[in-house]
Amino acid sequence: MEKYYFEKEWKEGVLLIKKDKSTVLVLGGEELEIYCPEIARGNINEVGMPCLISEAKGLKNEKCEVMAFSLDNPNRENKDWICTKPIVFEDAIEYFLTNHQMEGLDNGCKVYGDIKMEGKKWDLVTGDACVQIKVPDVILDAAGGGWMQVKSLMLTAEKISRYKSAFASLWDTGKRMVFLTIFQHGLNERMQGWLCKDLSKYFAMDMDEKAEFWVADLRLEPDGRLYGGRSGVFCRRIRL
Repeated sequence: MEKYYFEKEWKEGVLLIKKDKSTVLVLGGEELEIYCPEIARGNINEVGMPCLISEAKGLKNEKCEVMAFSLDNPNRENKDWICTKPIVFEDAIEYFLTNHQMEGLDNGCKVYGDIKMEGKKWDLVTGDACVQIKVPDVILDAAGGGWMQVKSLMLTAEKISRYKSAFASLWDTGKRMVFLTIFQHGLNERMQGWLCKDLSKYFAMDMDEKAEFWVADLRLEPDGRLYGGRSGVFCRRIRL
């Protein structure tokens, strides 16, 4: 499939924690102070943590910000990257839809980003569907020596109420409601089981045929691109 390239180039560096407990970025041999997301900072070890950085937007006194990190050794090639910015995936999905890379989901319709439909704000709207995107929070699994995405949706009571209200608002519009969950490191059967259980708990008894649940599998590369992940299936509908 065609790849999505970021607007600005990302650069690879290494995160270190100094003796005074400040976080620094080593980039081209130079040390720079940098804001680091807690989920990344809490896993920096003595050899440092690889990261991908971009020019900072909206952060005071910061020239760059961490966009992704890896649990792999800094010297390893072909690292697995964990992106910390959900908006990156939302932009990529809009690109893939617009370029007809996800025909099964949008039926080749024109795509509109971030607009209101029936008084509700949607991540994407196509000719026949309103799309709500969710990027799971990354949960690190220290005991297993790696990481996994367990808390797939983090559905609070407020979010459940908002999503159900959004479903109801489409009742007479003729549009489908698509709830799209994005995984960035492979969607295995165990993860899909957790996801379906989570969705069924809140939605399965209330939804009609207009509500659809989809998953997309994306993989991040350091040269600034996203593409379909290693599972062999880029995007598919799941049944609850």
